[in-house]
Amino acid sequence: MYNKENRLIKLYKKAWNIIGESTPLEYDCGKLCDKKCCCGTETDGMLLFPGEELLYQSMENSWYNIKESNIILPGGYKISYLVCNGTCPRECRPLSCRIYPVIPYINESGRVEFRPDIRSLGTCPIIFDSEKHAISEAFIDKLYLSFSSLLKEKAVIEFIEVLTYQYDETAALLEKLIP
Repeated sequence: MYNKENRLIKLYKKAWNIIGESTPLEYDCGKLCDKKCCCGTETDGMLLFPGEELLYQSMENSWYNIKESNIILPGGYKISYLVCNGTCPRECRPLSCRIYPVIPYINESGRVEFRPDIRSLGTCPIIFDSEKHAISEAFIDKLYLSFSSLLKEKAVIEFIEVLTYQYDETAALLEKLIP
């Protein structure tokens, strides 16, 4: 188990490093909305990818709490989420924060692609005005590169399948509400 944990820690650190300080726009997208995605309550949080919680075991936790979500993957892995107090050491942000407002999605061909996360419609100006605020191709390229090793992990694929299902369900609901 120790070797698998070490491997996952290395994979997530590598992914975090590849993304680095990149944001979806050519400039700090937090300036666009006054960091709206970092403003929440004690029950708001970002889902952690499977095994990503291991990176927080050795960190001082005055800025976050890790809670269990209601998501259990087919392989039995329980997904957690990280709740922060609205300010965090930027280098410690979880992967979901680093890629926001984009999510990995498994397309009809069974390949992972990155799509704007429609669940962020109420929060992110990039999503509700995508013509004015186009997501940088360089950012998307970094996402593909950062996920290349993670996609070898079965639990990560299972988690992306859950995200894909949630995306499709949300899109179907939106189509009914806004034809």
